Amino acid sequence: MKLEILLTYFFAFSFPIFAQHNPFDQNQFMLAEAYEQQGNYAKAIEIIEQLYKKDSQNPNYFNKLVNLYIFSKNFDSAIKLLESRITMFPQDPNNYGQLGSVYYMMGDYSKAKEIWETPLKKSDRNNFAFRIIANYAIERRAFETAIEILKKGKENSDDPTIYAFDLGELYSLTMQYENAASEYCELLRKNPGLYSTIEAKIFSFINKPEALPQTIKVVSDYQSQDAAFKMLLAKLNVEDKKFDNAFELYKEVDKSQNSNGQLLLDYANFLYNEEENLLAKNVYEYVLKNYSDNRIIPSAKLGLTKSLEALVLKDFRKLNPEWKPYYTTIFLNDDKTKDILTAYKEVVDLYKHSEVAIESRYRSALILFYVNNKPAQAIEQLNEIINLYPTSLYFPKALIELGNIYLHSGQIELAKEKYLSVQSSNRVFEDDRNLAAVQLAKIYASEGNFNLAIQTAGKVALNLKNDITNDALELSLILNTAKNDSSNLLKFFKAEILTEQKNFTSAKEIYDEIIQSPQAFVLHSICKIRSAEMDLALSDYPEALRKLGLIVDEEEKNIYSDKALYLTAKIYEYGLTDISKAVDSYQKLLSKFPKSIYLDEARERIQHLREKMKEGKTDV
Repeated sequence: MKLEILLTYFFAFSFPIFAQHNPFDQNQFMLAEAYEQQGNYAKAIEIIEQLYKKDSQNPNYFNKLVNLYIFSKNFDSAIKLLESRITMFPQDPNNYGQLGSVYYMMGDYSKAKEIWETPLKKSDRNNFAFRIIANYAIERRAFETAIEILKKGKENSDDPTIYAFDLGELYSLTMQYENAASEYCELLRKNPGLYSTIEAKIFSFINKPEALPQTIKVVSDYQSQDAAFKMLLAKLNVEDKKFDNAFELYKEVDKSQNSNGQLLLDYANFLYNEEENLLAKNVYEYVLKNYSDNRIIPSAKLGLTKSLEALVLKDFRKLNPEWKPYYTTIFLNDDKTKDILTAYKEVVDLYKHSEVAIESRYRSALILFYVNNKPAQAIEQLNEIINLYPTSLYFPKALIELGNIYLHSGQIELAKEKYLSVQSSNRVFEDDRNLAAVQLAKIYASEGNFNLAIQTAGKVALNLKNDITNDALELSLILNTAKNDSSNLLKFFKAEILTEQKNFTSAKEIYDEIIQSPQAFVLHSICKIRSAEMDLALSDYPEALRKLGLIVDEEEKNIYSDKALYLTAKIYEYGLTDISKAVDSYQKLLSKFPKSIYLDEARERIQHLREKMKEGKTDV
């Protein structure tokens, strides 16, 4: 029901539109509008009635008078005026539409429906008449009547498809999702070129309650008609998390459209990004087994290896307490990652100098360092990228990881060199440049070069939704507020470097020393939370809880009070597996700190843990 359709039809009739008015009449009309805006309908009606009496052909006067009668609830006058208008212009459905609307507002729904249907029975009716009258019914929220009218129009039309979109929207609006899907599927069957539009229409309502299963049921009945229906059904199955069903459908679509595996490769990549790694692996394997197109095979091989990696890393994460801000890593034996590293090497050997080969080297380095604790072998892979591929997207990433490895091993000058290279490179993504800047600023601060640290942290682009930006802001705040206490500030950043190197005991000693220094009061809040985090990293849960409790009690005096309560809940949930106390801590977080950044996760964890308690489970 587009407004332009109504206007086109309205102006197509025999009204002499906007005839020349004398200035007095124009001023009178404007005066009536002023009275209308003031709510003085009686005075406005008096003026417009005089103007309409002088020029009954003028649509402006007519429309204004009808509206004034309606606004003032003078329905009898509105009916009389509209009936006279119908006598003058019996072929215009707009007059019937307005008259029916007046009866509807009066509560006489049967009379309204009778009036609306009158122009639709005329032999000289226009196809647009059904849509125009349906629009008046919709304006009065008489949706079922509008549906009836459009269905009659569809039955009497040489081109029933012109009603399909309107009916589809009305069915979805009235939660008749099966009917909506049927309308759109019929439209798609007759007009395959409208696939994108119809898909968008269907996906605009499938997240409503009960819409998805009803829609899948309808589209399933059409899947034999055309590949477009299989494609649509596959996407609906994805939305329903039935990824295996979608896989089978995508295989059929790929064959019928001669996509040579590209469609399936795209689906595998989607599954990988959704962390459906086992099925992603199966899809990649299917592509490699059934297709030989050299344009997709390298990506499929890389994707398969990344899926295998993700499955192994899932086990790796189970071994490590990632709920802690800091922890000592439990590494995997070489045999656990041997197949992945072999697969990456195969990609490197097959597709030398390609971007997939470079990515394979990069990912191999990450596994070697972070999962297998083999920094020397990781450095070898990263140096290959830096020495041979300075234009690759992985060049700055390799520099950052080299910097991280050197920082972790205490080779500070080499770490600085790599981070500085990222800063000076022209082919760097913003996040990579920002990460290098934050790492550099920490190093400069740990060396006592506070001004350069402030300058470097200030280069980080502001994006408050980015964790790196938040780290830079926190870093700048600490540097600017505590720079007058250079001795303790230097100690603090030495402790920060020790923390990154996972030397938690030495770091904790420095944080505790700063807490005991009265002149370091600016650093007390962050050192208190860091000291508790070091106890947490060392799995000293009683001491961590004691310190966190003291921080929570400080409330607004310590900006980390909400984080302390959040970590308390985490210790009870994961460290001590005391679900009741974990829920209690999360609830306290919601009530005590309503503006905390941890609220969304707290709500999610409360719901999850309560479900566990109902099931009688004690694990999380």
